Amino acid sequence: MLLSKKTSIKVSREYANLIGHMCYAASKLWNVCNYERQHYKETGMEQYPDWYYQKKAHKEELWYKQLPSQTAQEVCRLLDKAWKSFYALKRSGGIETPRPPRFKQESIPITYMQMGIVHERDTDRVRLSLPKTLKKYMEETYQIHENFLYLENKIFRGMDQIKQLRIYPPEKGSCKIIVVYEVPDQEELPQNGHELSIDLGLHNLMTCYDSGNGKTFILGRKYLALERYFHKEIARVQAQWYGQQSGKGVKHPVTSKHIRKLYKRKQDSVTDYLHKVTRYLAEYCREQGITCVVAGDIRNIRREKDLGHRTNQKFHSLPYNRIYIMLEYKLKRYGIRFTKQEESYTSQCSPLSPEVGKRYAEPSKRKERGLYRDGNRTYNADAVGAYNILRKYHSVSGVKRELSVTGLKTPEIIKVAV
Repeated sequence: MLLSKKTSIKVSREYANLIGHMCYAASKLWNVCNYERQHYKETGMEQYPDWYYQKKAHKEELWYKQLPSQTAQEVCRLLDKAWKSFYALKRSGGIETPRPPRFKQESIPITYMQMGIVHERDTDRVRLSLPKTLKKYMEETYQIHENFLYLENKIFRGMDQIKQLRIYPPEKGSCKIIVVYEVPDQEELPQNGHELSIDLGLHNLMTCYDSGNGKTFILGRKYLALERYFHKEIARVQAQWYGQQSGKGVKHPVTSKHIRKLYKRKQDSVTDYLHKVTRYLAEYCREQGITCVVAGDIRNIRREKDLGHRTNQKFHSLPYNRIYIMLEYKLKRYGIRFTKQEESYTSQCSPLSPEVGKRYAEPSKRKERGLYRDGNRTYNADAVGAYNILRKYHSVSGVKRELSVTGLKTPEIIKVAV
């Protein structure tokens, strides 16, 4: 199984120069190959320049030789992937007028492949190869005499086999890196009947039901607060920026650096929080001996629906697919099965109904936000949804099990540090 880690490392002035030059060369190689694809007929080429052609045709050119061979090939491959995506969109009509891949105005990240990385086990240092042309240029121009690039960070220590190392252009003496490494696959645990179901939502990001003890708990309450904070802050800064630009007579102002940084902070904060929430859930399942996790499948729930401006914004920013991916690989490391279950009518059926389906669905019993009333009994509405998701999964799987409803009234709220 392949995993990735992202971090930031400090680099010396010489290393920053080396990395910056390679990132610059990668952007120039991208632009050369992109121009060739866009104008291959005008330049008199007999055939369309695909990845196999370009990685051979540009082998002796300046920008290609300024990069490690596999790194240069990876730039051509990523461009090829972008063009294939463009043609697929054009054929499908998913976007009315899709745009072809753009030219790069700034330096782009570079990717070291496995052959260019040397890492000794249980050490915090990796050695990266440098191309001969680049070493010669650096010696003559900047008097930099480096035969290899050495990066040190504690995240390398626990990695046995590094597959890829993606390095971003350096900024202020440091650069971000993404390490892709391989870990042994864990065999799936034998099913013992102990399961956990998850109902995804907005106010309560994940409402969970444990079939072993009938316990329900809520995770992810801070997600909506994070989204709200950054939306307000971005709107405030945008209003100030556009007001200043319109006062100067600028009709179409570009986005400011401050706004771009806020968007980046929002993305990083949400990603970090999702990792913490899914990590807590994976650890809970491991400690409790849970062998199967069933999540409600809410894909396409937003399609052709207009729930108002505010709710639409919340629904369209809900990263449910990222949650599925994070849960799946974190649970897989412990041998826990992860599956998705279609969840229609799960929030409308009573937990005491014979089965979950349209026949027993009663929307009127869901009185208000978070309250489900069935006669004299009251339950938490999201807990009912999680409970019925597991019942529906059992029905589809042909399994008959007795589930407790005692924990559906007051689910515990788990606070995960932001």
